[in-house]
Amino acid sequence: MTAQDFRKPIVTCILVVLAVFATLPRANAAYPVPQDDYLNDFAGVISDVDASRIREMFKRLEKQTGIEAVVVTVNSIADYGTGDATIKDFATALGNKWGVGHKKSNDGIVMLVAVKDRNCWIATGTGYPSEVDHRMKKVIDNRMTPYFKTDDYSRGIYEGSVGVIEAVTKKISWWSYHKWHIIIGVVIAACVFAGISCMASGKRGWGWAFFVAAGILLAFLIRNLLRGRSRSGFGGGGFSGGGAGGSW
Repeated sequence: MTAQDFRKPIVTCILVVLAVFATLPRANAAYPVPQDDYLNDFAGVISDVDASRIREMFKRLEKQTGIEAVVVTVNSIADYGTGDATIKDFATALGNKWGVGHKKSNDGIVMLVAVKDRNCWIATGTGYPSEVDHRMKKVIDNRMTPYFKTDDYSRGIYEGSVGVIEAVTKKISWWSYHKWHIIIGVVIAACVFAGISCMASGKRGWGWAFFVAAGILLAFLIRNLLRGRSRSGFGGGGFSGGGAGGSW
């Protein structure tokens, strides 16, 4: 048997072993774990002032509309070894991994900025129409990348957050938003007044009935006003590649 006859099976075995290792997931391959419901600045490019403003805006967005939106910055998607070929793939998979948005409405939004890759993607949940994706593209082109080109990532992400909110909401007046809170408050006050009057006139049964009604309405009002403030984590929303991206 010649040396060439020995080399052939050895080379074949080496190639097989290398192929097996190539198919195994890398030990450090993992998407980042969320540290905050509204802002995860893993790249460390957002100022404290802008970070605080972004969190407050997205908290208000969720409270008023139920929409869950989160900003994520990374240095590079390659750092995570997930095998995603594009930032779109990474953002979509990240949104599904975290479950951003509500499971029934799939209304989550993930704004991902990869600083060293010089790419960004705003992923939208499956519950949004394609028109929203067009609006997100305008947000990126007009409000984000102009600042990114000068390395002002903090300002660009803040402006982009404002644009995202405007893209999925419509302006309403103070009265339009609070009118039912005011009406319920007036009814509560009327129930309390009626209860006191009934008690004073000896109609204790009716008096307690009005007090109970006032208590139920008050509990409903408080729950409505505090909606979304105590959330921890996301609601299980889904993504399938919708959204828009840009580079600089």
